[in-house]
Amino acid sequence: MNCSEARRLQALLGAVLRELRRGANASAAAAEPGAGGDASLYILLIMIFYGCLAGGLILAYTRSRKLESKHDPYHLYIERDWGRGGPGQAAEEGGAAEEERPL
Repeated sequence: MNCSEARRLQALLGAVLRELRRGANASAAAAEPGAGGDASLYILLIMIFYGCLAGGLILAYTRSRKLESKHDPYHLYIERDWGRGGPGQAAEEGGAAEEERPL
């Protein structure tokens, strides 16, 4: 790159920079100072709403998982009848488990 191209490039970049600054000043003067306040408040309210919704769903899910205890009749049935190798094992043995089982 020779010196004449560098000067021409520098002049071109200077002109672009002046044009950008002039356009930025014109748009800043045209904008009202409080125009963006309502939009940011609206976005903040929507984010709070969805945050509370997600938090409530997470809390409800974790509480529902805690409510399932080992003393639940369904879990007791699974442990008693299916825990010793399947439902057919107690019938083959012919023990007291066969008499306790409801029809």
